[in-house]
Amino acid sequence: MLTDTSIRNAEPGKASVKLTDGKGLYIEFRPTGAKLWRYRYRINGKENLFALGEYPGKAIPDGENDEARATRIAAGVLTLAEARQAREDARRQVKQGVHPSQARKLDKIRQANEANSTFRAVLGEWIDNRHWAPNTKANRMSQIEMHLLPAIGDLPIRQVTAAHILDLLKRAEKKESDTRSRKQGADTRIVGGGTVVLRLRQIIAGTFDHAVATLRADTNPALSFRRAFKVPRVTHKVPLTRAQVGELLRVLDDYPSIFQTGAALRLLWLTLARPSEMAGAEWAEFDLDAATWTIPGERMKMSKEHVMPLPTQAVVELRRLQALSGHRKFVFTHRDRRDEHMSSAAMNKGIVRLKLAFEFTPHAARTTASTLLNEMGYRGEVIESQLAHQERNAVRRAYSQATYLEERRAMMQQWADMTDNWREGAQVVPIRGGKTA
Repeated sequence: MLTDTSIRNAEPGKASVKLTDGKGLYIEFRPTGAKLWRYRYRINGKENLFALGEYPGKAIPDGENDEARATRIAAGVLTLAEARQAREDARRQVKQGVHPSQARKLDKIRQANEANSTFRAVLGEWIDNRHWAPNTKANRMSQIEMHLLPAIGDLPIRQVTAAHILDLLKRAEKKESDTRSRKQGADTRIVGGGTVVLRLRQIIAGTFDHAVATLRADTNPALSFRRAFKVPRVTHKVPLTRAQVGELLRVLDDYPSIFQTGAALRLLWLTLARPSEMAGAEWAEFDLDAATWTIPGERMKMSKEHVMPLPTQAVVELRRLQALSGHRKFVFTHRDRRDEHMSSAAMNKGIVRLKLAFEFTPHAARTTASTLLNEMGYRGEVIESQLAHQERNAVRRAYSQATYLEERRAMMQQWADMTDNWREGAQVVPIRGGKTA
């Protein structure tokens, strides 16, 4: 039987020396001075060797606390008593026909999976597979950071129950908005209410689907709440009449507040871009001489680069803006943080200041144009291409690479000319080719 004294007093020789303790445990003294614990065992008549760890190179302090001891043992530094305990643990595995080395590998895999199996970790992996547009991602992350992460982020995903999810969704249903001050200004995002609850449930369900697929969960508790909450009523954007478009554009010509907000709203009508695409526009994306605006894929809803032809009126508007922000990265700079771009919410607030007699949101420019351009006789695929809508038919989407750029250029010039006419009070809708209705 070994003792701590005999182990400490042993001197390394020119060759390795083995001193046995019993029941398969021995310590090997290497010429380098290392003292290594080994356990010899048999399974199915075949002898095997299991490395338990090493003997401490220096005396362990009497006041070693539990945390320090656990760290040391995890590193494989074992006293005589600890090596004997490790041998007994290994013997139990051998009696069950399990190789201790295999059990150790499985345990390490389990520990690694547990470290990557919190709800936060699995959610992060799921988000990495999303193709959210920047503005969409910013909104989703605001909701996630307010509702999900504080409530269940640090829980192992297997411990997240339906009760956890129901509780956080009920609380999210009551919260309406979150205003977080940054430097001189404040950013406000809607982070609560019925629509947010719907989004949160989808995010949780997607996260659990990913956990099930990667063997870190067995079921998806979020599926229980598909009908537990009131589904928000969808309000479709109503296109404006020609008279309303004309009134809006006349008011925008004398925009009562920040010049660039009015310019952004006017350019929405001249390009039919999404508000988020307009708000984040960079000067490097424009070729005003060629009258084109190339929006990179990372800023597009469908993550695909989009080239927009610019009518003459849009080029004139942009050249005016160059005097204001041409020396900066963004066309429309943030009111308080000049190295950032304007938020699309600024356009919504700008419309409120107009005090229009009819309801209007920035996105309605696209709805209105789609309706009227179809009336003018333009092909649907050309209009959809200008709006950067994805082809719903998967086969056509895979094979159609046409951008209809020149056809769109003519269409957008006629559209811009027509909005000028409406600004002047005309009520006609030209038919494609110059005729009028």
